[in-house]
Amino acid sequence: MDENKPSLQQSLFHIERDNLQIVTISPLSTVLPEQLHIVDYLLQFADLVTSTLQQEDTTGVIYYCPIPAGKIEYIPLFNQFLPSDSTASTLKSLILKVLAWKELNKPIVSIFTENCTDIALATMLWAGYRIAPQKLKFGFPESKYGLFTGFGSTIYLPSLIGNSATLNLLTQGKLMNSEEAYKQGLIDEVSQQQDEGILLAKKWILRNPLLISEETQQIDQVSPEAILNIQRKTRGLYPGTNAVVELVKKRASSTPIQAIEQEVTLYLEVLNRPEPLHMVRTLYYGVQDAQSPSRIRLLNNYSLKKIGILGAGMMGSGIAYEAARAGIEVVLKDVTIIQAEGGKAYSTQLCEKLLALGILNQSQHEQLLSRIKPTEKVDDLNGSDCIIEAVFEDFPLKAAVTQESLPYLADNGFFASNTTSLPITELAKAAHDAKSFIGMHFFSPVDRMPLVEIICGKETDEITLEKALTTALRLNKIPIIVHDGPGFFTSRIFFNYLLEGITMVLEGISPLLIEEEAVAAGFAVGPLAVLDEISLELMLHVYDQFPALHASQQRAYSYLKKMVDQGRKGKKSGAGFYDYDIESKKKTIWKNPTISLQSNTLTPPTIRKRLLHVMALDSYRCLEGGIIDRPIDGDIGAILGVGYASYTGGVFGHIDLTTLPIFVAECQAFYAYGEQWDVPESLKELAKQNFKFYNGFLSNWH
Repeated sequence: MDENKPSLQQSLFHIERDNLQIVTISPLSTVLPEQLHIVDYLLQFADLVTSTLQQEDTTGVIYYCPIPAGKIEYIPLFNQFLPSDSTASTLKSLILKVLAWKELNKPIVSIFTENCTDIALATMLWAGYRIAPQKLKFGFPESKYGLFTGFGSTIYLPSLIGNSATLNLLTQGKLMNSEEAYKQGLIDEVSQQQDEGILLAKKWILRNPLLISEETQQIDQVSPEAILNIQRKTRGLYPGTNAVVELVKKRASSTPIQAIEQEVTLYLEVLNRPEPLHMVRTLYYGVQDAQSPSRIRLLNNYSLKKIGILGAGMMGSGIAYEAARAGIEVVLKDVTIIQAEGGKAYSTQLCEKLLALGILNQSQHEQLLSRIKPTEKVDDLNGSDCIIEAVFEDFPLKAAVTQESLPYLADNGFFASNTTSLPITELAKAAHDAKSFIGMHFFSPVDRMPLVEIICGKETDEITLEKALTTALRLNKIPIIVHDGPGFFTSRIFFNYLLEGITMVLEGISPLLIEEEAVAAGFAVGPLAVLDEISLELMLHVYDQFPALHASQQRAYSYLKKMVDQGRKGKKSGAGFYDYDIESKKKTIWKNPTISLQSNTLTPPTIRKRLLHVMALDSYRCLEGGIIDRPIDGDIGAILGVGYASYTGGVFGHIDLTTLPIFVAECQAFYAYGEQWDVPESLKELAKQNFKFYNGFLSNWH
C-alpha cells in the first residue's frame, strides 16, 4: 500500500514548488473522493506535507484547506466511523503525524479562501500560521447536533486561544467572522484582498525560517462556573458538549500523546451514540430539505413584491419586520394609525439594536424601515401579492378582516391566516376563493423563531401551497406542511404537554418537581411556566375552540377555570401556577392548599417520560390521521416550534430512541392517568413488528 501513496497523493493534491523552494499544496478535486475514508484521505495529505518538509531544500510549506468547500458532509462520518480498534489507531496515527511536523522545524502556513467549519477548520489549525481574507466565517457548528470536531481541535485550540475560549468555541455552535477570529487568535493575519494570501504566506515563511519549539502562551484554567453555564444550557444531554468539557478539563494535566488518546476515544464514542445522528438528521438534513427551492415545482410566474399584514400586534409586527428585512414592501394595517405605527416601532427597536451591534449600518437601517408603511386604510393594501391576517384568535373578527381586505389582493395573490388553532377550512369560508386561502402559523417572537407551519385547508390548491412556501423561504423561515385539524400539529401536541403538566398537578405531584424534570428532560420551558406566559384565559379560549373535550381535558379545563376565577390568570396578573414579585421580578412556584402533595408517587425519570411520551404519542396520531405527511416534519416542528428535547431528534426520533415496543408498553401503563394515553391499534401492530420510523437518515414511513 505504501508504494502506491505517491501516485495517489499526486491524484489528490496539486503540488507547486517555486524558486524560493516554498511548496504550495492544494486539493485537486472540488469534492472529497467517495471511495476514500476521510481519515485515509487526510493521512495522504499529512504524509505529503511530511515528505515535503523532510526534503532538505524545502524552505516551507503553504497549504490550502485540504477538504474542498471548507466543510464536510455528516453522512459519510456516520457511515465511515465504526467503533473499532483499527479506526481508533488510524485516527491516532493521523494526529501523531501532524504533531510530528513541528519536529521538522520548518514554517507551515495555511490559507483560507472560503468559509471554513468543522473538521476542515481543524485541519487548518495544524499549520503554524493562518491567513484569511476578510468577511469569511469560521466555527464549529456541529456542537448544535450533539457532536464535537476532534481531529486535534482540542489539542491545538487551547494553545492558540486558551482553554476558556476553546470551550466556548467548541460548544456554542456560533460562527465568527475573519476579524473576530483574528482578535481571538484563531487567525494570525487578515488579508485585504482575496489573492493576497499567498504573497503574505511567502513573506512570513522567509521571515520565520525556524519554528519556535517551546510553547510561550500560558494556557488558562477554565472556571467551574464556566463549565456549569455550558452544562446548564445543554442539561448534560449533548454527548459532544460533554466530551469537550471532559477533554478541556484534562488538557492541562495530559501529555500530547495522552491528549490524542483521550480525544480519539471520546470522538468515536460520541459519533457512535444514537443522539447525534438523530439531531443531524432533523436539524441539518431535515432543515436543509425544508428550505430547498426544489420544493417549488409548479410555480413559475409568482412575484412577491408587496405583503399586506392585518394586525400590528406582536405577531403582525414581527412578520412585518421579517418581510422588510427580506427586501419586500410591507403594508402594516390596524384599526387606527396609532396602533399601526406602534407595530412599526417594534421594527425600529430591533433595527436600533442591530445598529448598535454593528450588524446593520445607518443606510440599511433606514432602507429596512422605509419598506414598512403603517396604515389604518384598507385600500393601502391594494396590489398585495400576499395578505397575512394576524389578528386575535376569534372567528367573527378574522372573517370580517378577511372579507374587508380580499378585494385588494393582486390577481395572482393569496391570502394567509396566521392562527394557532382555528380550522383553516372554516376560516376559508369567509373568502370568495377557498383554493387561494391557506394557514401560515408563525411563532413568537417572529424575528427569532425560524419555523412556519403552513396549513392546507380542504380546498387549498397546490399553487397556493407553493406560493406560501415561496413566501416562507423569502422570509428565511423553515416551513413544514401540515393539514387542517384542531390545533394543526405543533399547537396540538403542545397542548398535550401542557395537559400532562396540569394532570400531574391534580395528581398531587409537586409543581416544582414537574417543572424541574421538564427542563431536565430537555424541554425549553416547563409546562406550568408556559401556561403562565400564554395566560390561563387564553388556554381556556383555545379549549373552547375544540369540537369536544375528553375527560382529562375537561378536568384540566375545570381546574384552569377555578384558578382564573380566583384571579390567578398567569404572569400578567401576577399570579398563576407561579407567584410573581413585581419589585424583585422573581417568581416562586405556587402550592395550591386544596391539593395534597403525594410523596413518592412518581419518580423523576417517569415524570420526564410522561412529558416526552405524551407529545410523541399524539404526533403519531397526527401522522396516522394525515395531519402531517412525514415523520421529519413532525420532528422539525416539535423541536423548532415548541421546544421539544432536541437531543432526541424530535418526537419520532424519541420513539426510535426508546424503541417502539417499550414506548407502547409504557404509554399503555400510563393510561390510568387519562385518555391522552390511549394507544392507537395501528401503533400496537407496528410495535409487534419492532418498527422504526427511520433507518439511519432514511425514513421508513410510506
